[in-house]
Amino acid sequence: MFWNLVRYEFKNVNKWYLALYGAVLVISVLIGAFISSLSQSYNPNNAAYFIFFLVLVFGGLSVTLWIATIFLIIRRFKGSVYDRQGYLTLTLPVSEHQIIIAKLLGGLVWSILSYIVFILSILIIFFLTPIEKDFTALYNFISPYLSYGWLYALSLFVSSIAWILSIYLSISIGQLFNEYRTAMGILAYIVISIVIGYITFFLRVDNDFNVMAGTEILRDLFLSAIYYLGTYYILKNKVNLQ
Repeated sequence: MFWNLVRYEFKNVNKWYLALYGAVLVISVLIGAFISSLSQSYNPNNAAYFIFFLVLVFGGLSVTLWIATIFLIIRRFKGSVYDRQGYLTLTLPVSEHQIIIAKLLGGLVWSILSYIVFILSILIIFFLTPIEKDFTALYNFISPYLSYGWLYALSLFVSSIAWILSIYLSISIGQLFNEYRTAMGILAYIVISIVIGYITFFLRVDNDFNVMAGTEILRDLFLSAIYYLGTYYILKNKVNLQ
């Protein structure tokens, strides 16, 4: 039954979300083509405007994917656990642990796909832009950081888990109230983020990347456990469905 719950996570959202992925990639192609056409009449005096346009484009793409991913994670958890659909979800022959893990797996997959699509969109624009591409120089620039790639990927993966679970805990706290649940959930997330940010600021131990990444991984694992247990406790003992 658990894997049926996981499959349902993807079956219920894949159409519109995959359409968003496709739209972002198509927009990237259009942007690359547009930049290519602009380069035909490129004026060095307008370099600042050109760079500003590129930054604006990249920022718009990342914000679009970020907002869509957050909306999806919130919608899938809140809608199927604490709203009307929760009556069905909580009567399924699965435990609270399985419900949380199924939601977490779905959220992780969509988050990872968002990262991949964003990287692909940047690469599409880069290769379609008619600028001189010195791949040797580019490799020489990034090669010192390649050895840290696996550590950065692990840190990003663990931080994504902590981030998703913090959203789940915030939603769970919000549903404890009879009114203004969404507002209270947002407030809970803001408070959690401020507290964690404040603590993290004063716990920086070293400027070495390996030490910093290792510390952040341990921190996020610890926070993930707290977020998970808090969500589990509320889901197990304090459910207040509407």
